[in-house]
Amino acid sequence: MSDPVGPWLTIETDRSALVDNLRAFRRHTAAETEILAVVKADAYGHGLVPAASAFLEGGAGLLGVHAMHEARALRAAGLVAPILVLGPATAAECAQAAALDVQVTVGSLSGARAAAAVPAGDRRLRVHLKVETGVNRQGLVEAEIEAALAVLRSGPAVNLAGLSSHYADIEDTTDHAFAEAQTRRFEAWRGRLAALGVSGLREHMSCSAAALLWERSHRAIVRVGIGAYGLWPSKETRVAVRQQARPEPELRPALAWKVMIAQVRDVPAGETVGYGRTWKAMTDSRIAVLPVGYADGWPRALSGRGHVLVGGRRAPLVGRICMNLCMVDVTHVPGAAAGDHAVLLGRQGEEIITAGMLADLLGTIAYEVVTLPGRSWERVVI
Repeated sequence: MSDPVGPWLTIETDRSALVDNLRAFRRHTAAETEILAVVKADAYGHGLVPAASAFLEGGAGLLGVHAMHEARALRAAGLVAPILVLGPATAAECAQAAALDVQVTVGSLSGARAAAAVPAGDRRLRVHLKVETGVNRQGLVEAEIEAALAVLRSGPAVNLAGLSSHYADIEDTTDHAFAEAQTRRFEAWRGRLAALGVSGLREHMSCSAAALLWERSHRAIVRVGIGAYGLWPSKETRVAVRQQARPEPELRPALAWKVMIAQVRDVPAGETVGYGRTWKAMTDSRIAVLPVGYADGWPRALSGRGHVLVGGRRAPLVGRICMNLCMVDVTHVPGAAAGDHAVLLGRQGEEIITAGMLADLLGTIAYEVVTLPGRSWERVVI
């Protein structure tokens, strides 16, 4: 092609992969256990509403968001499934949650006061207590649980519905001693609450990694996040599953980032490319210019280290990634032309670039990688 047509930057979400991934977890989970699909952060960069719809089709019974604005977007899109806000909520947001039949998490005294402030109305506010077991982030501690319960009981609209916590160290290691200790702490909370007159709450602590490793962690609800998008929580999780001879679900990554080549130019031997002149052509070279840069979520730290796929072949990034542009060497891809698609994440031909590969180059995790792109990308569900 010589005349680019269509959007320059495209994020493709494979809906069938999302459905299949959720079904894989559904098969891996007891029938009586409900799956909560986590769709916070724009569904980990996959698109909030399309991903939520796909997960519900795949068998999810609840949707988990971080903040109330995400819950509002789901309701505005016509989704009527149960929603749980996993992050903090103000008093105004709690009132809105009750009106929209959205459940909230209370992990602090201030959160309890916000929930209790909701006036009596047609709908009750379903509250999930979050208790501290070892993350030291969100979560009520033993010293404040009585006060929190007293506050919540004073709320005319409050209905205690769930009990949750979160693992601190289950993905980064194959030694799960601390996670086991957290499990025991969580179970001890049941007794503490029973002594305070609270029982029958729907319990959930299991994340994707715990869901894959331990059936006993599943409880009433399993929260599935990264795994639902076709990504393993970590290399260590996969190793631990294999060490325990656990069944491995077939997970398919659902995300692809594609960028149209804006220009292909000849660069003579000895010439340099980009700011700082960090790359020099050792031979006569052909350089493709891609209209994507760090302002679009394509990190500058990949400069001179990463690759993209062009014509089904790996093409190295050369020079420094700019705010809105980057350059790749396509000397070995003779057919490369303006208008062709370069793949930054995903598969092209026999080659693939995964979120894990990019995470290794960036010294981070796949969770961060998939949420990097900003608003400059066109989103397509395939």
